[in-house]
Amino acid sequence: MTRLVHLSDLHFDRVDPVIVEALKQEINDDPPDLVVVSGDLTQRAHRNEYRRGAEFLQSLHAPVLAVPGNHDISYIHLLQRFVDPFRRWRRYVSRDLEPTWTDDTVAVLGLNTARRMAFSLDWSNGRFSLPQLMRFKRRVEALPKNLFRIVVAHHALHPPDAEPELDIVGRATHALETFRGLGVGLVLAGHHHRGYLTNHEPLGEDMPVLTVAQVSTATSTRLRGEPNAYHRIEVDRSGLVDILVRAWDGHGWRDVPAREQGCARRKPPLPEPTLVREAFVQPRVAELARRSNAPAGLG
Repeated sequence: MTRLVHLSDLHFDRVDPVIVEALKQEINDDPPDLVVVSGDLTQRAHRNEYRRGAEFLQSLHAPVLAVPGNHDISYIHLLQRFVDPFRRWRRYVSRDLEPTWTDDTVAVLGLNTARRMAFSLDWSNGRFSLPQLMRFKRRVEALPKNLFRIVVAHHALHPPDAEPELDIVGRATHALETFRGLGVGLVLAGHHHRGYLTNHEPLGEDMPVLTVAQVSTATSTRLRGEPNAYHRIEVDRSGLVDILVRAWDGHGWRDVPAREQGCARRKPPLPEPTLVREAFVQPRVAELARRSNAPAGLG
């Protein structure tokens, strides 16, 4: 059994310090095998934001695998953005923009979807490149065949049901086809600050269901109608994935049901697909944090 914590969109320096401290305490009280961060560690890629974000990651009692998000590239220093956009990420977080972590059950593979520019007015949406997906295929093919395969990327591959107009990452369809063909069972992403699951039926009998798990912002005050939240994930050797949503209710972290959309999820060892569809619970705010501009939970 491998235990993961999935965080996204922390957005130092637009965080609630009460939530940051409570999240660190909760993770360290029950450390996972790996903490996964799917991008947007910072708000504007300033040095002080990277320092604070790096201090938080280093304070966790677990290894960390992180990939950049669009906010982790400077919007202000254009020379840095176009010449060396990930210089500060490499300095403060990791030299590897697409890291890999394995144990005897899972392989977690990072993919960087943040781009310094795009042929559109909105450069924040991100993109998979064809050479990147070819390199990813070679990475997966070099793995032991028995490992459950997990991808970590920042940008959304599906919009939420309630907001189908939200943008998704460039080449999402191509990426999903690649992941399914390579037997990836789980994709962890963020970007939209909303939590939802989307499932894809397996391509063959020996292939897993592909679940794309989007998560809300873990610590930022930039809420989008949902509470701060993160995922606790367990994967066993049979390929069964259990995703628990932990949301901030104004006092602390508590369990809430995950909202599942898309096709039915096959849960081994059951012979037939089963579908779990529950409304996402939005906890009411019990009290505000100490800073007036930092709402706790739903603001």
